[in-house]
This record gives sequence, C-alpha cells and structure tokens, in this order.
Amino acid sequence: MDSKDKLYETYSGLMKVKGECSCKLINELNMSELTLRQIEYIKKIGKYDELTISKLAEVLNLSKPSITEMIKRFVKLDCVYKKQCKDDGRVQYIFLTERGKSIASFEDLEIKRLVDKIAASLNEDEINDLINILLKVK
Repeated sequence: MDSKDKLYETYSGLMKVKGECSCKLINELNMSELTLRQIEYIKKIGKYDELTISKLAEVLNLSKPSITEMIKRFVKLDCVYKKQCKDDGRVQYIFLTERGKSIASFEDLEIKRLVDKIAASLNEDEINDLINILLKVK
C-alpha cells in the first residue's frame, strides 16, 4: 500500500470518528425531530440579536403565517422563546433557548468533540506535530 492509500484510509478513519461524535451530539440535542431546513432556520435566527416574525419572514422569504407556525413548533421543541417588546406590546422578539443555541452552533460543537477525542489520544508533542502538519495543508 502506498502512502497516498494509507493517508486515504487514515483520513477515512478520522471522518468515521467525526461521524460518531456527530451522532452522539445529535442524540444529546435530540435533533432527530428537526429537519435540515429547520436546523438552518434555527441557525439563521441565531445570527440576529433582535428578530421579529416579520423580519424573519423577510429574511427567509416565507409568509408570516408560515413563520408563525414554525416558531410555535420551535417553542414546543424548546429551541426558541418569544419576548414582548417593552416599547410596543404588539411586537414580539424571537430568541434562541440554550438548546437552540447548541443546535445553531452544531458544527462548532462537533469539531470541539473531535478535537477533544484527538487531544485525549495524543501527547503534547504529537499534538504540536499534528498542528504543524495540518497548517501545511491550510
């Protein structure tokens, strides 16, 4: 087996470990009840400090009734909560719950899990060697 094939096998193994980290995180966050599109919407919500249903409808290019139904579902799933505007009681802002924030930052959490697993398997010198090798690819 040449070095390129060995690299392929090694990298495939690493991606398998990443997949395992992803599966565990998906189970912990109970994300299986969400579609990929809904996860993308949660990420979008997380990008705004103050977001109304009207603004979200505009951002996602969906109708306000569709957004209202989606937000109701997200509230039931403990992904978002609504808070009334202090200045105008008719306006409600949408915010992510802790669970929603975790879902919105799934990729970062996934990478952190993988890095933790790698770091637990290597000593300090090996970690530094790996960093130097990976920096050459970047």
